[in-house]
Amino acid sequence: MAKTTASSAGKPKALSLHIGLNAVSPAAYGGWSGDLAACEFDAKDMAAIAKLQGMKHTVLLTKKGTRAQMLSAMRKAAKQLRKGDFFFLTYSGHGGQVPDVTGEETDKQDETWCLYDGQLIDDELYFELSRFAAGVRILVLSDSCHS
Repeated sequence: MAKTTASSAGKPKALSLHIGLNAVSPAAYGGWSGDLAACEFDAKDMAAIAKLQGMKHTVLLTKKGTRAQMLSAMRKAAKQLRKGDFFFLTYSGHGGQVPDVTGEETDKQDETWCLYDGQLIDDELYFELSRFAAGVRILVLSDSCHS
């Protein structure tokens, strides 16, 4: 029996993940809370757009926007999607920069997303995106300074 792919089974599957942080944990950022006003609204608005397009969506707001929950949601999506499917990832919150850990950055800085309990380095995000099957279409929208 032939293996079924999204393109041969009809309509491609579409999943989305929307992260909006109006603050971060001061314990993870040396006492800084990083207060913002509208990032949760951004995540909810992006989820509403995804829903209108028939996407199954996950929303992580402020305290739920942890490294573990974000990575878990991405890995779950990567396991479900196949060639021809679609993944939509949005982030609204603070971005940052840290010294380059792998040596490939010409400015010697890695860019980050400031998740609730710690930063996610751009190299980590790239690795997580590489877990998706070849041919999965991915759109990432990031509203974050420095990253």
